[in-house]
Amino acid sequence: MADNSVKQGGAKEVVKQLAPGWIISFVCCYMLFIYEPLMMYGTNKDDFWFDFGIMAAPTLKIFAIFFFGAAAVFTGLFFLTRRVKDARIYRLTVTVVFVAFALLYVQGNVLAGHLPALDGSFIDWGAHTSDNLITLAILVILTAAAVFFCVKGGLKKFVNFAACVSLAVFVMLTVSLVTTAVQKDLFKNKNNLISTTENFNGASKDKNFFIFMVDSQSATEFTEVISNQEQFSHAFDDFTYYTDTLSTYAYTRDSVPFVLSGHLNKNDEGFGEYSERALNDSTLFKALDERDYDLYLYDSEFDWYGEKDFDIKNNPGSNNVSLKFGEYFENEMRYVWFKYLPYAFKKYSGIERMDFGRCIDQFNWGNDVLYKEFKNLPSLDVSSGAQFRFIHAEGAHVPLDMDENMNRIEQGTYAQKTTATAKLIAAFIERLKANGVYDNSVIVIMADHGYQPAKNKPENYILSRFNPILLIKGAGEKHDLEYSDKPVSYLDLPGAYNDLLDGKQSSELFTDAEFPRTRTVIWYEIYKEEHMVEYQTDGKATEWDKFHETGNVFDLPKN
Repeated sequence: MADNSVKQGGAKEVVKQLAPGWIISFVCCYMLFIYEPLMMYGTNKDDFWFDFGIMAAPTLKIFAIFFFGAAAVFTGLFFLTRRVKDARIYRLTVTVVFVAFALLYVQGNVLAGHLPALDGSFIDWGAHTSDNLITLAILVILTAAAVFFCVKGGLKKFVNFAACVSLAVFVMLTVSLVTTAVQKDLFKNKNNLISTTENFNGASKDKNFFIFMVDSQSATEFTEVISNQEQFSHAFDDFTYYTDTLSTYAYTRDSVPFVLSGHLNKNDEGFGEYSERALNDSTLFKALDERDYDLYLYDSEFDWYGEKDFDIKNNPGSNNVSLKFGEYFENEMRYVWFKYLPYAFKKYSGIERMDFGRCIDQFNWGNDVLYKEFKNLPSLDVSSGAQFRFIHAEGAHVPLDMDENMNRIEQGTYAQKTTATAKLIAAFIERLKANGVYDNSVIVIMADHGYQPAKNKPENYILSRFNPILLIKGAGEKHDLEYSDKPVSYLDLPGAYNDLLDGKQSSELFTDAEFPRTRTVIWYEIYKEEHMVEYQTDGKATEWDKFHETGNVFDLPKN
């Protein structure tokens, strides 16, 4: 007969009977709130602007909140069990929690291979029917196994067995975590660049060089918007619009350091090492430094590790900031539930993309935030000298959650967000004019890459993401908006920057960009950056079907 009585021994006996619930709670909370965040960081270290040391304290705090909360619940339940003198209440609860823990473990560590990318794109959770069926089958198996062993050996033996299994899982997770920490150099201080808003509303009365980069803005859709809407009829006068432009990368990670440095990433080294080396050897920054420009970089997540060879005025350094616990807690919880909940419930995590930039008083790239600042705070702090500002705005990046009037909505269109992007750029330009610093400014309006709507994705659709906007105005330039069909490549940008600094007008740039011309891009899949493939084309940027592989493949060396 099963032993369902409650032993009324002293403290030692109480702890012995409580131990299974405490152990399972500890291992479950360890898996969710220590192991997973640290693995997330360790396996994607170069994608985060902060160091491990900054996240250690809030991570441990979250673990403590959940573990001690769970332990308190189990302790209260245990003493309730003692009161009614029936151990089944406590043991059945421990059994149910163990089955749930086992299901979470399988979801997060066995079935995580089908998780969608967190790049802001719309996630169709209805497309995971097979994953839901697998999850249901695993739940049935786990439940049936628990019922069988409880009936066969009794609840007491099963909860003790469950505690032992949980401890074994703890050991496995710890070995995996330690291995990752060693292989990925988890504790290395990256000393990443942090973009604060310091002097964001400043400009020079003498010389300015602006690069205003919007994200994911395709030239085709942008041209349609500014050509067909009266509000933009003269917004881009004085600029030359190079409509047949090819970016070099299809995603932000590599586009930003390349555009600012002129150095390609061909996976010769880790991304963090590449970005640090490229930016410290930037041809643009060297040219600006030689001409005594003050440098300001405004980007919500800028990847520039280690010592900086240039003085970035709005950079306090990642060693001098701390994370806001509330924002960190929200980001971590969304990711944990996204990773570990069954597929039928993952959508309730509310996640679209990681946004740890909100955890500090960092530059906010949101279109709506910047637009309000441009319109509601029109005055600039004008000073003397020469100043350079790189500003990276949200632009048309997914999710498509913005209408043409800069209002956040649940589900919009790419055309609406393109219109909002054009309005943001126009407001930026108008603000410079209103403060008398427009004429003495070089202005480069660009996107890091183009975009292909999700509803119309052909095979190899990423190749259609290489046609971004590029509009340029030289200092003192005056004329109607001009369109140029020169076959421009972002590989041409270093020379164009120097020409602009030397006083050339936009129409005098890219003198070697004439058809016939072969242009090169570097392709990879998002979150699979360790494998890059070189493509070339002798066609127009919009003729993505004319791209062909060159045979050059760039694979990241394995450790």
